[in-house]
This record gives sequence, structure tokens and C-alpha cells, in this order.
Amino acid sequence: MAPVGNRSQRPGRAKAGPKERLVLGMTQAAARYGYREASVARVVEQAGVSRATFYQHFDGKEACFLAAFAAAAERIEVALERIDSSKPAHRAPALLDDLVEHVVQDPAAARILLMEARAGGPLVRQAHEQLTRRVAAILETWLRQPEADGYRMAITGRAIMEGAIGILVIRAFRGETARLAELRGDLVAWMNSYATRDGRVQLGMEEWRELGSVFVTTRASRSRGAGGRRLPRGKAAVAPEAVTGEHRARILAAVAQLARTKGYTAMTVADIVKTGAVTREAFYELFRSKEDAFLAAQTAGLEASISTTAAKFFAGETWPLRAWDGLRALLGYVALQPDLVYLDVIESYAAGTAAIRRSVDNLMAYTLFFEDGYRQGPRAELLPRLCSEANAASILGLMRHTVDEGRTERMLEILPQAAYVALAPFIGPTAAMEFVEAKVASEGGATTA
Repeated sequence: MAPVGNRSQRPGRAKAGPKERLVLGMTQAAARYGYREASVARVVEQAGVSRATFYQHFDGKEACFLAAFAAAAERIEVALERIDSSKPAHRAPALLDDLVEHVVQDPAAARILLMEARAGGPLVRQAHEQLTRRVAAILETWLRQPEADGYRMAITGRAIMEGAIGILVIRAFRGETARLAELRGDLVAWMNSYATRDGRVQLGMEEWRELGSVFVTTRASRSRGAGGRRLPRGKAAVAPEAVTGEHRARILAAVAQLARTKGYTAMTVADIVKTGAVTREAFYELFRSKEDAFLAAQTAGLEASISTTAAKFFAGETWPLRAWDGLRALLGYVALQPDLVYLDVIESYAAGTAAIRRSVDNLMAYTLFFEDGYRQGPRAELLPRLCSEANAASILGLMRHTVDEGRTERMLEILPQAAYVALAPFIGPTAAMEFVEAKVASEGGATTA
């Protein structure tokens, strides 16, 4: 893939009017405080206009934020229109360059685009998903086009997009946007690690899903949620520490349930105590606030998912087997915990900086499972360490996409694709596909041969 220089140049602008100033004010407020704390008061303060002027142009906070998102996405849309008709070999580097340039030159707008849009209301989230779908579709078209030497990028557009964007999100969250240009070579190396002439691995999202359908079970078992058994009556019926533990479990389950059914912003402490069948006093004995309870539920879910993954990962004989077993355990756990996974991968952005930090830390914790990958041979030894982050981000993105589609309980459908994404950079696309096909066949499913 030939390098492509920077193309996006900012046109000269006339003096901004009130609406443009409000959009810029929302961008600055949301980037500084997060969507949740970007109040109308803070927006008008940033914009230097009156509250009355705000409501002359926007019905409310979400409408203004939607306009800010559209403005942030404009340059990406221009890049998409440009590369959609360009030569196949130039598409991925061109889009990557535009993404990096966008983040470096305008970190506030980039934070809106990459992170805070996930915290917005339904209209904003819909606009964000439409943009990611378009990016994934254009990448999918490019990936299926052969290079001059016959090589193709054997990875789906969704998977490669989620990996690249995940890297940008992590750096934007850490305030490291100025160093993103230094990562371009490592990102391209990660993309190129999926290059192959083997046509068997040229599968689209639906083909991967069909391959993974054999792993989806119809088990009806679910973890007991907030509506479980009642505590025995009487002061002496249960030890105080058992009562506290039961109350905590009920509250965390209620928070997870409400995160999926109402969303973090809409849920209240009253909702939590009602859903968890506990008293308000019991809630405040354990948690300071709704946010405190959300973070506790998020942490409990993350710890359980990592321990579940680690227990299976470290039991395997070879690294590819360990990676497969760990992924299968993780996705199986997630399939049985739709509320907890929705809380972390979707609603954490609405809960604020602390929740986002925990999600980022969790993603980085999963990069440890790739360490043995770099010892799989000379090819693997040359890979940049960024591959671990990109792989983890790509797999998390596939999981998030499955949740967005309302298919959490069928999460194991993505096992073959997730395993391939994890293994291919280190053992090669063909060997990774052969490994996945053998696993599918051993489960009784059809392969691509």
C-alpha cells in the first residue's frame, strides 16, 4: 500500500455566527467535561452567547451535540467520498492518514467523534453507527480488491476499522494525540500482517458469522439477576455480612439491568432500589451515588470476565490453543451476561471519565494474552507491540457491534473471526485460518474448504 500524504486543508472561514459558535462551544465543553457534564450553561459560556440564543437555534443539549458531531464528522465524510472512488491500493492509508490528521489537528472534535458520541442520546448514537457502518463498508470493498502482486487484506472491514479506531480512542483519552503520527507505520504494519494470496480467508461478516453459528448453544441458564430470592425475614435469620453481600449483589445486578433498559443517564437511585428490591438506606450504606454503584458493577463484570478468560487461557498447551480457549470462555461468559456487557461496552461512555478509564484499562489488560504471540517465529518477532492493542481493540469492537445489533446472547458466533484476528498477525493468515477451520470442524460445523 503506497503512503498517501495529508489532503485535508482547512478552508478559510468567515466570522462565525451564533449557531456556529454554539456548535464550537458544545465541542469544547464536551471534550473538556464529557457529554454528561456538557450542560447548556457550559455551552453558552464557551460560545459567549446567551441562553436565549441557544434555544433560538437548538431544542436542547442533544440537538446541539448532534450538530457538533456532524461538524466533527464532516472531514471524515469528505475523506470517505474521496477514497471511495480512488484506487484500491490507496484507500486504507488515505483513510488512516485522514483519521490521524483529524485527531492531531483538532483533538476536541476528535474526542466528540471517537468517544463522546457514544455517550449521546439515541439520535447521536444512530448517527455514530451510520458513520462507522459506512467506514466499514468502504474498507470492505477495498479489502476485497487485490494488490498488483495478487495479495489481499484478509480481514473484514469492521475488524480492521475497530482496531484502528480503538488505537485512536486510547490515545485521545490519554491526551496523547500529538504523538499519533508516530504510530502510522505500526498501524500499517498491523494491517499488512493480514495480507495473503489465500482466497479461503476472504470472508465477509456474514460468512464469519455463519462459520461461528455452530458454537452458539441454546442453554437457557442465566445468572440470577436483581429479581432473585428474597432475604429471610427476622433480624436473626441472616448474618449482617450476608445481608450486606446480598444487598450489594442486588444493587449491582439492578444497575446492570437498568443500564441496558433505561441507560445510565436516565436511571435514578430510586430506579435502582426498586429494581433491586432494597431500601434507599441500604443503597447509601454501600454506595455514595449512582455513579459509584455503576463503577462497582462495571468493575465486578470486568474482573469476572478477565478471571474467566485467564482460567481457560493458561490451561492450554500451545499459544494458539490458549488464545482460542480464552476467547471461547470470554465470549461464552459475555453471552450469559447481556446486562453487564452492555453496561461496559456501551454505557460506560455515558457514565463519564472514570468509567471510560476502566474500560480502557480493561482493554489494555487483555493485551497481556498476546505476549506469547511475539514468540511464534521470526515473522512474529518483527511485529510492533501495537499489534496487541489493535487486536484487543478489534475484538472488543466486534463484541460491541454484536451488542449493538441485539445479538449478545449469540456472542459465540464471533469466535472464529475473533480467533482469526488474534492469531493471524503472529502465525500468518493461512495458518490461522487452518487452525480456525479445524476447530469449527471438531465442533461439527462446515468449513470454507
